[in-house]
Amino acid sequence: MALSPNNGAVMADSKTTPDNKKPSAKDAASVSLRKSGWLIFALAFFAMALLYHPQTGWNVNTRLALVYAVVMEGTFAIDSFHDHGFFATMDKAFYEDHYYSDKFFGVSLLGLPILLLINLCLGHIKVTVATFLMKAFAVALPGAISVVLFWLTLARTGTPPKRAVLITCFAFFGTMWFGYGTVFYPYVPGLACVLGALWVTLFPRAGRLTYLNCLGVGILLGYALLCDPIFGLVVGGVGMIWLMRLLDQTGLYGQRAFAEMTGERTTTKHGVVFAGAFWVGVLIPLSLFFAYSYSIFGTVTIPYAYEVSDRFREGMEQGLMGVTAPKPAALWFITAHPFRGIFFWSPVLITGLVGCVVGLGGYGKRLMLGYLGLWCAVAYLLFNAGYYMWWGGWGMGPRLMIPMIPFVMLGAGELAREGRLSAWQRRPKLGKCWWWTVIVAGAVSIVATLPLSLSDPQIPQGNEDIVLSTASIGTELAVPQFTYHRMFWSGRITVWTWERLDNVHIKTGSVPSNVLSIIVGLGIIAVLLYFAWKYAPAKIPGIHRVDYPFHTVDGTAAPPPPVPK
Repeated sequence: MALSPNNGAVMADSKTTPDNKKPSAKDAASVSLRKSGWLIFALAFFAMALLYHPQTGWNVNTRLALVYAVVMEGTFAIDSFHDHGFFATMDKAFYEDHYYSDKFFGVSLLGLPILLLINLCLGHIKVTVATFLMKAFAVALPGAISVVLFWLTLARTGTPPKRAVLITCFAFFGTMWFGYGTVFYPYVPGLACVLGALWVTLFPRAGRLTYLNCLGVGILLGYALLCDPIFGLVVGGVGMIWLMRLLDQTGLYGQRAFAEMTGERTTTKHGVVFAGAFWVGVLIPLSLFFAYSYSIFGTVTIPYAYEVSDRFREGMEQGLMGVTAPKPAALWFITAHPFRGIFFWSPVLITGLVGCVVGLGGYGKRLMLGYLGLWCAVAYLLFNAGYYMWWGGWGMGPRLMIPMIPFVMLGAGELAREGRLSAWQRRPKLGKCWWWTVIVAGAVSIVATLPLSLSDPQIPQGNEDIVLSTASIGTELAVPQFTYHRMFWSGRITVWTWERLDNVHIKTGSVPSNVLSIIVGLGIIAVLLYFAWKYAPAKIPGIHRVDYPFHTVDGTAAPPPPVPK
């Protein structure tokens, strides 16, 4: 220690000087978050990229055929591929003597540069290998980003990060989210876009909306629609939260839903410009689809209007793109019945719904996420129950409801809160009981859903279309998932991993031929999950311990001071 030359006070030694001071708790938590985030990213990417499902199905085949047609022949017509053994599909449109994919092409657009790069660097390799690589980088990569964004959103809105890791594991492996990240479907890339738009809206880098992040939010939401129009419901919900943030920043109606906003209010004039930037962003991806459809059909339309299958075309002509009034029987079968019951196979979603209701008692971001989760649950249930093909063809569950899964599961974070942020602060024992309910429901969901994802997410529907379309609540339907479970646990079904790309057909037998690869793969996932949980900080300093009310008396711009500990 040394004496100060000015007042004789004792000066700190070199260990406490600014150059050598220890990092703050906030900095340490930030470092831990980054480590844990990278591990979660690696876990999700490895899990999705590891699997390979050779029987891709019509829905996947038409998207892959479009990629190959553009890269190999420079045309949108899939004439050379739609009847090919590997690309064979009935999901196609026919116009002026040519066949075209009948899908929105968001995921196909992601696959284009990958196939181009493959051809440039590796030449014409086997279709199985090329499609595997396209799935890995066009689906699994954005899928891993979506999982990290989900976890970070939980942590940044007050869920203890370690518990948020477990909730993320339950939401991903205990639902269809993981299964449909292993095939060339648009759902997981679409989720990445919507979760990214939500993240930018809730936590913009500048602490407030700018022209660029308004444009970015619009582009992400527009690209989600380009992946599949069924994202329209959740896009509308996230878009409403973005609008609330804009109104909050402009000070209209005295709304203060975002307590951390810094700087001066945005004028109403600039708010209109921000809104314009948002809509320009939405239209950028959609304009690609408008140009695509106009170049083929001579008008801005959807390919479903030119479906080859009369049944598909007539079904899509009903109501709004095949959606009419919800059917009570369909509601039963897509919720609680094992044939397609999303809550039967993933009961952890029920805890998410409970948490969303609890979130309605909070303020600010928690309140809006609660409304978003409930909106998604109700909207997608009614939409799916009103769709003419409510069972969704082959699948492990009601795949049309995949867009709601992460937003419902954000509600589970309400049941994991501790201390002042706990929804059960006056009844801590009840709060602990709810958290253990999340754990048990999550574990059950993983045991029920993971074998289906590993076997094949596109499980045959097990019932004739006519039976399903006319089913009543009392109709007895076969449940093919049970058969797959028995085959999986008895070792009579082979789980396909990347090392089996030379084969084309699924092989089944009395003994699985790749038990070692499954064990190693699951072991790696378990290790990554453990270290992701270990590195996650116990809490994140700097989060306001008092949420700002949705409406305030004075509508001031400054957030409330943090509550002293």
